[in-house]
Amino acid sequence: MRYSSTRGEADLVTFAGALVNGLAPDGGLYTPESIPTAPLGIQTYQQAMVSALEAFGAVDVAGIVSEAAAAFHHPDVAPIVEVGDRLVLELFHGPTLSFKDHALQVVCRLLAREVEAGVVLGATSGDTGSAAIEAISRTHLKIVMLFPEGRVSDFQRRQMTTTGDHDVRAVAVRGTFDDCQRMVKESFAANDHLLAVNSINFARVAAQVGYHLYASSQIGEPHDIVVPTGNFGNVYSAWLAKQMGAEIASITIANNSNHYLADLVNVGQAERAAVIPTIAPAMDIQVPSNFERFKGDPTTEFRASWSDDAQMRSTIARVDGLYGYRLDPHTATAWAAGDETKTDRPMLIVSTAHPAKFDDSIDPPTWFPSLEGRSEHFSTIDPDASELAHLLR
Repeated sequence: MRYSSTRGEADLVTFAGALVNGLAPDGGLYTPESIPTAPLGIQTYQQAMVSALEAFGAVDVAGIVSEAAAAFHHPDVAPIVEVGDRLVLELFHGPTLSFKDHALQVVCRLLAREVEAGVVLGATSGDTGSAAIEAISRTHLKIVMLFPEGRVSDFQRRQMTTTGDHDVRAVAVRGTFDDCQRMVKESFAANDHLLAVNSINFARVAAQVGYHLYASSQIGEPHDIVVPTGNFGNVYSAWLAKQMGAEIASITIANNSNHYLADLVNVGQAERAAVIPTIAPAMDIQVPSNFERFKGDPTTEFRASWSDDAQMRSTIARVDGLYGYRLDPHTATAWAAGDETKTDRPMLIVSTAHPAKFDDSIDPPTWFPSLEGRSEHFSTIDPDASELAHLLR
């Protein structure tokens, strides 16, 4: 399997090259030259993850996948539960209560295997930061993570700023996630020693394909899937799984008030506007980086819908009242989108985070370590690449 840049001006690389380089030298995103076929007979989460990674060119990953799966606090790792007339894929049983754990527990270990020393640089709209920091803490690598000041939940911020690890540097940026992402890309263009954990790194996309293949194998028949997304990575992973042979009939994109992707699907075009802060901060994005990898027609490949804050709160209350099941705000956008696109097929709602991350009245799982009383340590900078360069010296 070889990878080319979306901008066509970089040499082809292997999976390992795409993993370590992160961003292509021409500023594009590495994308496989062809889409592989999913193997048959997947029965377990570990089998699905290994199969996805190997299909995209990774080698000797079984041990790493087993180590990563051991960090989760559910025997099925990614359980599917029935809620009313839908199925919910719970991706929040990892060490930081987010779907980002599934890919980053693998990717960070893969990076550590490939390089003896290095600095991981990433940007987060909420959940990538803590998931990357937790996973990197299990390796010999260092990490610098940017997050938009005041635009992540208190829980998410404390997860990043209270580790007490001198190899972790959390940085608040006076701007939006899009500013953070831009600064990361500019830094990669100027420094060849940095490592990527954002979904600009295709290895993360490949790992996310793994849990989509697993979910499909568990359902065992054609089904619809609804994915909350801001940066298009989780949707792109589901789309790849479908192309590989997963029995996914339709994919619905769920946005919040930052509905650039929904507009692309429903109208065929979209205008980038100022980012609107919402109660689903991980989706507060107007420049979905992963969309650069998608070369099809979004109006025919996807369905889409979006919810504002009032609609998210209403959906959370309604589902809780009807079924006694609590959604986080991001998953609430998916549930609401499912209301508009429900068919006679099974519908799978992708649940991306534990509700405790966004509601102080909800307790985290009993195994989760308390964040209360811990000292926070982070830097604050303007959305200027030169300020970040100073921190990276």
